Amino acid sequence: MRLLPRPASCIRVCLFAFSALMLTLCTAHPAMLYAQDAPESREPVRIEDAQGNTITFEVGEAAFADSVTSFTPGDPMSAQDATQGTLALGLPNYERGQGISTAITLGCGGVLQVQFTDNVLVDGPGPDLHIFEVGPDVEPTFVAVSTDGQAWQDVGQIEGGTASVDIAAVADSDDVFRFVQLTDDGEDCSGSYPGADIDAVGAINASEVVELAGALLFDVDSSALRPAAQTALRDIATTLQERGVTSVTIVGHTDAQGDATYNQTLSLERARSVRTYLVDTLGVADMDVAVRGAGESEPAASNDTAEGRRQNRRVEFIF
Repeated sequence: MRLLPRPASCIRVCLFAFSALMLTLCTAHPAMLYAQDAPESREPVRIEDAQGNTITFEVGEAAFADSVTSFTPGDPMSAQDATQGTLALGLPNYERGQGISTAITLGCGGVLQVQFTDNVLVDGPGPDLHIFEVGPDVEPTFVAVSTDGQAWQDVGQIEGGTASVDIAAVADSDDVFRFVQLTDDGEDCSGSYPGADIDAVGAINASEVVELAGALLFDVDSSALRPAAQTALRDIATTLQERGVTSVTIVGHTDAQGDATYNQTLSLERARSVRTYLVDTLGVADMDVAVRGAGESEPAASNDTAEGRRQNRRVEFIF
């Protein structure tokens, strides 16, 4: 892997901070097994993969998978174990001639699922997702994406000299995907490292995500903003304007308690309340502000516990 100089036209995307009491980056999925905790730069990077392809990731290191939600090694498998699935997280670090110890071998027919926590994969111009599979050729690997880590949509296969995937066939304009599944094709499983060897998973077309806890913004079963929400939303508006954001989507989420249709409606009403405050009260008129209600369909944590349900009641800003 080789980091290439950033073109002069690239604009630095700066990290920003909000009050820890009011704002958190997206919460990891409940099935998360292992995560990478190192801080990430939002400065655009251009990276050359093992096959000599150069890919630009506009949101920098944040474009790469942050956690492993599931890893089922294939059979046969290399000497690696399941905990080493984390080798597929973060920036690619494979160097030619240094072996593949920096990548996770899936094993014959093995399945790896990873999650983006501070960004989401979206459909954009050209390929949207790049898989860094090491070696002279990309070993055949099936690729699927998901919004919730449960229902998967196949988006194609990487092999030969091609390791980028376009998700346009399964993505509508407002769809966001937080999870990627890689499945080795189960063929030609010989040698010490059978199956695909994954060094990194990166979202070429990505949007950043910031969330506010639902309990900060709303009372139970209400879409009326609480007084405490005003300061948090004022901080959000200021930061978006200072960064020159021109488009943001506000997404409401609920837990899975109660009726799904009711939750869908409530989540949309909450997103609309936030938009109304930003636009009408704070005067955010220089950007396109869209709203969407996800209801209980995109959980950030398990709905089986009170803490998980609390995490799921949230409002996200995607930009």
